[in-house]
Amino acid sequence: MPDFLTFRKFDTAEEAIAISDLLKEKDIPVMLENTPVLLDQQLIGQQFENTFLLKIPPERFIDADNVLRAAVSFNEQDIEADYYLLSFSDQELQEIIEKKDEWGAYDYALALHLLEKRGISYTPAQLAGLNDQRHQQLAKPENGSAVWIAIGYMSVLIGGLLGFFIGGYIIVAKKTLPDGSRMYAFPDITRKQGKYILILGGIAFPLWAWYVIQGGSVPGFNSLMNLLANLRY
Repeated sequence: MPDFLTFRKFDTAEEAIAISDLLKEKDIPVMLENTPVLLDQQLIGQQFENTFLLKIPPERFIDADNVLRAAVSFNEQDIEADYYLLSFSDQELQEIIEKKDEWGAYDYALALHLLEKRGISYTPAQLAGLNDQRHQQLAKPENGSAVWIAIGYMSVLIGGLLGFFIGGYIIVAKKTLPDGSRMYAFPDITRKQGKYILILGGIAFPLWAWYVIQGGSVPGFNSLMNLLANLRY
């Protein structure tokens, strides 16, 4: 059985099923997964809806994207007068074209249409070039890794368990690109630090656990918790 990765996320089952049926018609294997809300509304005081994940084999991402975009058709007269894209500036519409992975097939097609009406058009070669640039941009390792490294090492000093998990996360974390390919989320130099944090955390936790069992306390724990509470990502 091929591996399946998340291709799209939906807020409603109806929308997820509709897209799933469309892809199945084109012989693209599909899995639908419902991710339930883990926290009770009465406990957190806020309501969250379930998320429906549509998963397909990663090698079919481009095929599925082409299917969805080919299925888009609209009549200009049917566009609602207050549809939000109609108020977008040229620059905002161009950003949709440059970052089509962040937008649905309908909005992407409508943005192209609106720009063409305003005298801005793209050739197939230009669109392909923008897609390549976007892919290269997304393929860059994530920023902010220094924050995770700092937290990981500080966690080692106050017990090691949190540092153990942070180190493991830094080592194995991956992200999925729009074409279905997968890559490590952090650069090699950061993942190397994650390995050190993982090892140190694995050594420190048993030592600190023994120390606490013997009646000691963990110095700096409250200070680290205050730091994490005030951290801005």
